[in-house]
Amino acid sequence: MIRPSFAFSSSTFSRSVAAVALVFSAWVGNTAIASPASKAQVDRITAAMNESLGASGVKVLSVEKVDYIDGLFEVVVNHSGSKKILYTNASGSHMILGDLMESKSMANLTEAKMDKLNAINFEKDLPIGLALKSVYGTGARKIAVFEDPNCGYCKRFRKEALSKLQDTTVYTFVFPVLGKDSLDKAQKIMCADNKAKMWDDWMMNDQPPSGKTDCNPPINDLVALGRSMGVSGTPTIFFQDGTRASGAIPASELNRRVALASRPK
Repeated sequence: MIRPSFAFSSSTFSRSVAAVALVFSAWVGNTAIASPASKAQVDRITAAMNESLGASGVKVLSVEKVDYIDGLFEVVVNHSGSKKILYTNASGSHMILGDLMESKSMANLTEAKMDKLNAINFEKDLPIGLALKSVYGTGARKIAVFEDPNCGYCKRFRKEALSKLQDTTVYTFVFPVLGKDSLDKAQKIMCADNKAKMWDDWMMNDQPPSGKTDCNPPINDLVALGRSMGVSGTPTIFFQDGTRASGAIPASELNRRVALASRPK
C-alpha cells in the first residue's frame, strides 16, 4: 500500500511529536483497546492538547484510556477535516504519533480504530457518478475502491483480487495523489469515452492511457472526496456496510469482507 506521509502542518507539533510504533504483549484479539477516561482526565488532557496544538487548528474529539498500558491515553483529534489518533500521558505533557500494534499477531490497532472512526454510509456518502463502474456477474454486491494510476499495490490488487470478484459491482474512484504523472494519466482516463476500459487496460495490462485531457475532468472533486473521507493511501476499499480496509488485501480476505458486508441487516 502506498500511504503518503502525514504530518500536522504546525511546526510546534512537529517538534513535539516523535513518530514511533508502540508494541505491547497483551493478547487482545478483537476486543477494544480503549476504555472511558474520567471527566478530570479528559478535561486535563484536552486542555493540554488545546494549549499545544490549538493554534494549528487541531480539535480534540475524544479521550480514552488505553487498556493494557498503564498511563497511556488515546486522543482522537480533527485536523483540517480529517480524524487522527495520537497518544499521550495522563498530564498531556508528552505525545506520540504512531501506530499501536499487538505484538503476537502484529495487528495494527491504530489503523483498525481509524477504520471504525471513518466508517461511511455507502449509499449516501459516495457520489457514484464520479466513479468508474465495473460489473462482475449479477453485480448484486457493491464495493468502492480509491486507486492511484501509478500505485503498484493497486495494480496488483486489481489483478489478483478485484478482477476475481463474483456478482459484485466495483466503483473505482480515481485518486491521483502520487505526482504529476498520476494526474496526467487520470485526466486522460477521465476524458475517455470508455473510462473503465482504459483504466483496466492500464492497471491490468500496462497499456498507457491516451487521448485528450481537456474535457474538464472532475479530478479536483475526486481528490477532495478522498481527502474528506480520510483516504490517506491507496488502495483504500469501502465495503457495502460502510467499513473499510487499507492496502492490497488478498483475494480470499476481499471475498470474505464483501460477503460479510452485503448480508442483510
